[in-house]
Amino acid sequence: MNHVDENVNILLNSAIQYVKDAGEWLIDLMDKPIHMKEKINQSDLVTEVDVKIEEYLCGLIREDYPSHWILSEEDSHKEHINNLIQPPEGYGWIIDPIDGTTNFIHRIPHFAISVGIVKDGFPVCGVVYNPLKKDLYSAQINGGAFLNGERIQVGAEKEISESLLATGFPAYDWKPNSDLMKHIEKIVGKARSIRIIGAASLDLCMVATGALTGFFHDGLHPWDVAAGIIILQEAGGLVTNREGNEYQLGEHTLVASNKRIHEALVSVLNN
Repeated sequence: MNHVDENVNILLNSAIQYVKDAGEWLIDLMDKPIHMKEKINQSDLVTEVDVKIEEYLCGLIREDYPSHWILSEEDSHKEHINNLIQPPEGYGWIIDPIDGTTNFIHRIPHFAISVGIVKDGFPVCGVVYNPLKKDLYSAQINGGAFLNGERIQVGAEKEISESLLATGFPAYDWKPNSDLMKHIEKIVGKARSIRIIGAASLDLCMVATGALTGFFHDGLHPWDVAAGIIILQEAGGLVTNREGNEYQLGEHTLVASNKRIHEALVSVLNN
């Protein structure tokens, strides 16, 4: 697309309203006892709040856009496979009702509702909303990226030595001698520092604002990143797999940056 698509703009405005409404309910639910269970291990949790927010969002989408497909994290009857490299046709909504559930449980204010909209598998707009901070990140293809209505752009760091990076553990890698620790060892002494903050959608948005210079993570799912990658790209950033090729939803590795340090970051991770 070479211009802002009015149809996509309508979808973006719908997504913004949906996440704002869901965010108000999410904050109300925080004041009540939270029941949780493990999905893989003690670092991979789901709560009844995740499920309620997901059902609420899916209900709104199905009512307003009945012809669109939905891929959501907590849906145990996923109609659309996690691997979207060969995606369903048409418009689809990819939802993470609470990205950063562990942070949510521990009342750490770094979690978000993430809604990405794709067409034929390619992200066309996205919304990431932190309801505690009332920070709303949004973007649509060829339309720029915004935080609470103000345009955002990536940072200006040109050297990896100047960069502040973020990463995270996939749940299956939460173990001694993990792959992530091996990647961190490659970064130590080369970047300024590294953070594990715990919500990939927000981490991508922090790269989009320049607060972070780069982000890398293995084992992410489409719902973790569908919204964040379009926001980062529209802010001037770059998202690839670890080989440096264009990232496609469903791939195992993801590397994101302000574009300027990207080649160096990919090189270090592959060293």
